[in-house]
Amino acid sequence: MRIHFVLAASLVLVSLPSTAQEGEWKTSAIEKAISHHQANRPEVCVPAEASQLEPASFELQIGEDTAARQALIVEFPCQIGAYNQTSVYLLSDQHGTVSEILFPSPQVDISYQGEGEGAPVDDITIIDTPDLREVVNPQYDPSSRTMTERNKMRGLDDAYAETRWGFKNGKFEITYFAVDATFDREDNPVVLIEREIW
Repeated sequence: MRIHFVLAASLVLVSLPSTAQEGEWKTSAIEKAISHHQANRPEVCVPAEASQLEPASFELQIGEDTAARQALIVEFPCQIGAYNQTSVYLLSDQHGTVSEILFPSPQVDISYQGEGEGAPVDDITIIDTPDLREVVNPQYDPSSRTMTERNKMRGLDDAYAETRWGFKNGKFEITYFAVDATFDREDNPVVLIEREIW
């Protein structure tokens, strides 16, 4: 009984410095991200108030095995609208490096058959894919390292564009892009990009 107690106590003592060290780099990473955002905030984004709560952050391992480093994806609110809200993201790692995260974002040209509410779509063409910082109505899943954007063209349950990116080789790559361009309150997206990156 005594032996088990001593071993357990030793294990707890050994693990404490590691836990404290992990907490320290995360705190530092968030502080550095906040400072970077305040100094380099995009003009379209709302100002970051000093009184705001700590920004949302998500753990992310970059690289594999011995070359891997721990990092946080740190989220900052940007534009706030009636149907769409946007955020921008920074990558802040355990070594003090902070970088802006870019998302390749397809831009489309949509043509309709006729005019008026509910006119059927004739064609949807991707005309450009610039790297943008803002993500519209974002949702990030740490378990799959996937960011999802749902850009609503008007109101709830109506036309929208949905983009998904997966994190690979130090950046986010498109895995899915679909557009439901018909204002008919039905969910009928046209998938324009769908691919595996892992």
